[in-house]
Amino acid sequence: MREKIKANYYWVIAAVSLLTLTIVGGIGNGLFGIVLIPITESFEISRGDYSLITLLRSLASFGINLFSGLLLIKFGYRKLVSATLIVSAAGFCLAAVTESLTVFSVAGVLQGMYTLCNIAGCTRLLGSWFHRHYGLVTGIVTSSTGLGGALFSIILSDITVNSGWQSTFFATAFFFLIVTVLTILFVRDTPESMGLKPYGEGETEKHHAKKQSSGHWPGFFMTELRKKPVFYLLIIGTFLSSGCCYMVYFVLVPHIQDCGMSAELAARVQSVMLFTLAVAKLIFGYLSDKIGAKAVTMIALAANTISLVLLAEINGPVSTYVAAVVYSIAILLTAFIPQILVPSLFGYRSGTEALGIVVSMISAANMIGTPITNLLGDAIGSYRPVFRGTALVSVGVIVLYVVIYALAAKERKQQTA
Repeated sequence: MREKIKANYYWVIAAVSLLTLTIVGGIGNGLFGIVLIPITESFEISRGDYSLITLLRSLASFGINLFSGLLLIKFGYRKLVSATLIVSAAGFCLAAVTESLTVFSVAGVLQGMYTLCNIAGCTRLLGSWFHRHYGLVTGIVTSSTGLGGALFSIILSDITVNSGWQSTFFATAFFFLIVTVLTILFVRDTPESMGLKPYGEGETEKHHAKKQSSGHWPGFFMTELRKKPVFYLLIIGTFLSSGCCYMVYFVLVPHIQDCGMSAELAARVQSVMLFTLAVAKLIFGYLSDKIGAKAVTMIALAANTISLVLLAEINGPVSTYVAAVVYSIAILLTAFIPQILVPSLFGYRSGTEALGIVVSMISAANMIGTPITNLLGDAIGSYRPVFRGTALVSVGVIVLYVVIYALAAKERKQQTA
């Protein structure tokens, strides 16, 4: 039995990754919008001031993701993710027991470490274990962040309402430590460490040719990619597209409440949004194999623009649910698109390092987007005008991606000539 499990350990890795993103990614998706109002009322500060305080958490996320490629190569997934989850859990506990805004801010730095395992870490681990069905496995695993977000939106909302945001932070730390134990016990960084080969290693030439034609190609080494203007344009595009998305994400719940609807309805809307996100990852993961990563990205960019317009005009439960469902597709820009678009545009040789840099722009966008939304919302008295203005920016981002695709196609043609 033990030998059979070892021979099929790929699926143990996939299962642990699925559970990890269900808990860690799910909490990250559902937590911060839920506690925004309770925390600002507890410390008697404005939402804009709170966003500036939590800027440090976003800075930490940006830093850990920016250097994730190098760190994962040096320390490996198992050690690095375990350490960052322990540090993050300590940050939530520290924030829950302090009455000092300064200490609360410092705790935010520790909290931001958890984001390492969401995209960069998961991509590194699954990429090491799966050479075949990587896209399908990644789509299934990452869809769990939406399902987890739907689940934890309800769980954490109930804890917050009944016991306070401090208890919610303690619960978060507890869940993170559970994931840490699972990671230490069951995760191994590479199949070679267990005497195995990556799943699909040694596949037939026919299948290899099929992979090449569907978008999997060696591409550029990182030293080459750093000299390509299109790489830096994608970094900018990722920052802007994610920024437009994050202008909504962590203010969705308070925006719904500001529009006259209850906290319970707002939590249910967020739960539906995150459940739809999970479904969208599965559907768009399948579509990416059929129509390509670039087409899927354009659909998500269009959904971002449309959802911003819809959210600016919500006036009741029905319009709110519709806007949230469309917005769930836009969230793919921050949670799934980079994992399929980067290798599609630049190949797999640049691997973890290139993706880590691109993913760090998502953290940077979160770092800036949410505070800007709250500061403008405080100044104007409503998020509605903020969403309308962001929709215009989102249109410009779509144009930028058209340019990126054209340049990337030109570079690929020259490289494979």
